[in-house]
Amino acid sequence: MKNKLITTIILGGSTWLALFIGESIPLLGTSVAAILIGAIIRHTPIYKILNSAIVRFVSSYFLKTGIVLLGFNLTLRIINEVGPIVIVIIIALISVSILTSFLVNKGLKVNSKLSILIGIGTSICGGAAIAATAPIMEAEDEDVAVSVTTMFIYSMLALLFLPVLGKIFGFNDQLYGVLSGVAVNDTASSIATAFSWSDEAGSIATVVKLVRTLFIVPVSIGLICYKYDKQRKSSLSNQTEKVAFKWSEITRIIPKFVILFILAVVFASVVPLPVKVTSIISKLSKIFMTMALFTIGLGVHVKQIKKAGVKPVILGGASWIAVLTLSFILIMFLYR
Repeated sequence: MKNKLITTIILGGSTWLALFIGESIPLLGTSVAAILIGAIIRHTPIYKILNSAIVRFVSSYFLKTGIVLLGFNLTLRIINEVGPIVIVIIIALISVSILTSFLVNKGLKVNSKLSILIGIGTSICGGAAIAATAPIMEAEDEDVAVSVTTMFIYSMLALLFLPVLGKIFGFNDQLYGVLSGVAVNDTASSIATAFSWSDEAGSIATVVKLVRTLFIVPVSIGLICYKYDKQRKSSLSNQTEKVAFKWSEITRIIPKFVILFILAVVFASVVPLPVKVTSIISKLSKIFMTMALFTIGLGVHVKQIKKAGVKPVILGGASWIAVLTLSFILIMFLYR
């Protein structure tokens, strides 16, 4: 009983601290802060007295709950605000990021799950996309931690270099807002990078980033189909006959939280929710996800990070450079 109380207090306190750091230092972000706090506690005597059952429950269910609640803050109606050009750019960037990660990884030989997480995080919205897709791939805690940390590195670099590049290429507020929205990994960093240019650029980047976040849905569905195809090929490897497609097989591997997340997006798109309601849901989503990411940090040991080495950083750099380069090319070609 005592361990359960101590665990609850540490979970609550660490979550509050991560949220506070995320608000105070937007470029660091809540996700990175939560994982770092968890990783620090992992290497202290406090870790040994934590109730493992509570930690496992929070890690498993709170992350999924946070993703489902995130769906209520995403609406398909926002697509109308950015137009078809931005949609084309986002689809192209997602494709090139995942493809670059896949191709570069042939030489680096990072584990495939980490490679996919880095490609997805770079192309969609950093921590949120990683958190949403990691359970589908059954990724390890260290994979999530390393990929989120990699996103942080290149979000920081974006803040430093994007304004310089924007001025060199003579971007106006609109073009720079689109660039920040599509080329910066983390949501908070994307918006901060844009507002450092101008208020108008910040407003545009916010909308573009929300649309980009919506692509968690098709990417999640794509991963489920990929996972199904992989399992199916594995099961048929020792069979000579071609087995008919079975819908029951694919529904068996679809995580329930993904279905609920999609339903939440559809509901929010059909039924306009009051701003106060979406604000409360957004805060709850952030709290659930932050607490879950803290428990993921608890599962990360410094030896695991050392074992991963610099390869994930190189992989993330290759994906981000590909995304940034293509962003400039498409924006200059499609908007001029």
